Amino acid sequence: MKRVFTLTGWCFAIVAAWICAPALAADDFAQRFTLQLDEGAAYYSVTLPAAVYAASQRGDLGDVRIFNGAGESLPYALSVPREPARTPPTLRPVHWFPVPPAAAKSSGAPPGVSIAGDGSLYATSAPPARAQHDTDLIDIGKVSQTSHVSALLVHLRDDNYQGRVSVEASDDLRHWQPAGDAQLLKVSYNGSTLSQDRIELDGMHARYLRLRWLDGAPYVDSLDMEIQAVAAEPAQRADRTWRDGIVAHAGLKPGEYFFSTGGAYPVDRLRLNLPQPNTVAPAVVYSRTGLEAPWREVAGAMLFRLHNGAVEQSNSSLELTPDTDRQWRVVVDTRNGGLGAGSLTVAAGWRPATLTFVARGAAPFTLAVGNAATASAAVSRDNLLIGASAVAATARLGEALSAEQAASAQAASRGPDAMRRYWLWAALLLAVGSLGAIAWRLARRAQPPAGAASGAAGSGSAVSGIAGATSATTNSPGAADANGQGGNG
Repeated sequence: MKRVFTLTGWCFAIVAAWICAPALAADDFAQRFTLQLDEGAAYYSVTLPAAVYAASQRGDLGDVRIFNGAGESLPYALSVPREPARTPPTLRPVHWFPVPPAAAKSSGAPPGVSIAGDGSLYATSAPPARAQHDTDLIDIGKVSQTSHVSALLVHLRDDNYQGRVSVEASDDLRHWQPAGDAQLLKVSYNGSTLSQDRIELDGMHARYLRLRWLDGAPYVDSLDMEIQAVAAEPAQRADRTWRDGIVAHAGLKPGEYFFSTGGAYPVDRLRLNLPQPNTVAPAVVYSRTGLEAPWREVAGAMLFRLHNGAVEQSNSSLELTPDTDRQWRVVVDTRNGGLGAGSLTVAAGWRPATLTFVARGAAPFTLAVGNAATASAAVSRDNLLIGASAVAATARLGEALSAEQAASAQAASRGPDAMRRYWLWAALLLAVGSLGAIAWRLARRAQPPAGAASGAAGSGSAVSGIAGATSATTNSPGAADANGQGGNG
């Protein structure tokens, strides 16, 4: 009986502790940040910096919370940037006109080029020789309002070319604005051709382009422009954030390199920087969620770093589907020498999420993150923003709180209701423990000591023996006669 009561008490205690543990763990956050707000707004939004991703223990940022000065958790929404759904681009050839250096600086149409009534350009004289021009003028033509020019594809005639080009855009041939730059490459290598012929324009709408060749004009066979349809709804985009200087460490196998991003960043661009110039090597990139998870292939690329005089060109960044894995692996083909000596360095890029919350209560407001035991409490942005005051002001994320400040904020975040709950759980644990102790004491008292029990049993046997003998003497006739005769004699 004693063991039954004791076991029951311990079971109650273990179950109570198991139920209480998640409630206690749900308030433990690895990092807290101050939030600086302008007075007067009902809603605020903040773009989450890299420090929040580094502290998060969940790939979906489900462990982010916003607290006010009274420790109350505030409603919030997370807007994750997304790329617009892309339809296959359309390629259209464009006309270009070589321009001599002096004419390239003039306003209006340069010599040898005239403008028609519809704005199109046409040549009026033979183009200058390659050595006598360093600029090409391009007529994009009319592009629909539902589409834009996303890139130029330059098809080179040269078998070997490395050069930089800057791009300017204009609608009237007089006022020019920078529109980007690029590096073009065409190199024959071991019977194959390595080329980089794309100039990104990122949605340019100008009518004319001017290409300035900074390292000598190449022989251009043809030019195509890539036309991309515009999405019906504009995508929510934020400037891409980069984490540079990640060093990849060589593995046990030749050509194997490992690195960690150090956070749950939604990486959609990966830039691999080779240690030595004049290196060309194919590679495959893998990622995984943790040390026990299997590797999965995410991208393949031709890595290169080529040096030609004052010009050095490297492979462009890899485009990935947003990947929050922390562990990464690069496997390089070593049949042509691999990467050589030195360290492979990596830069990871992503578009950060935007957090919008309701500024209820009084300051100070804090952002807490870093608790794998919590579940996401985010609501949709449409459900959060209600009424005429649904325009969110900009909040600024301050420095991370010190250990003492974080402890004070954590105590406040528990609130009076939470503290009462913890006291009730403590009282429950104390009551269960007391019940177990009482049960044990009662079971101990209900059972007599072993020595006392055996003594009582022996005493009872002796009494029974004496009583039996007395009864036999009194009731026996022979005994009475004997006594009588003895008495007479």
